Amino acid sequence: MTKRNIENSKLTVKCPIYLVVATVLALLVVVNWDIFQKEQHLANGKVVRLTLAPVDPRSLMQGDYMVLNYAIAADISKLMQSNNAAGFIKVSLDNNQVASLVAVDDKPASNTSIDNNELIKIQYRLRNNRIKFASNAFFFEEGQAERFEWAKYGEFRVNEQGELLLDALLDRDFNKL
Repeated sequence: MTKRNIENSKLTVKCPIYLVVATVLALLVVVNWDIFQKEQHLANGKVVRLTLAPVDPRSLMQGDYMVLNYAIAADISKLMQSNNAAGFIKVSLDNNQVASLVAVDDKPASNTSIDNNELIKIQYRLRNNRIKFASNAFFFEEGQAERFEWAKYGEFRVNEQGELLLDALLDRDFNKL
């Protein structure tokens, strides 16, 4: 095989620069739109606080994050009527915005609105026989573990679709940690 044949047999892909630029711009638009939506969710979502439940202390602190478990998850498990992978709960809030379970709607297709304005719809997922919400872990800066050991509540923002975003961890007096 001659040198010329070897050079000709190499597979080369030439992509016009405008296609590369358009792809990068499209990617940036999608990422920034998602960031914008999350920021709007945090800014405009209704505050809901979920009481944290104890977790296995061996898995409480692993590196730079803390595993989160919620007291309301046990209540949901008791009321579930099916093994659907997702559903909604309806909660009421006390004066401190702490959620209490009112009902479980474990039929994901029934995404119905709530008639009672005082109830809030929250989406949950069932994974490995555990109830999961938006976040089951809280990441923090290295060396900050002791600060977050005092967490008693997770403060979330919930949107109209029932999606939660974790905003902060709170101590027993509802102070942000």
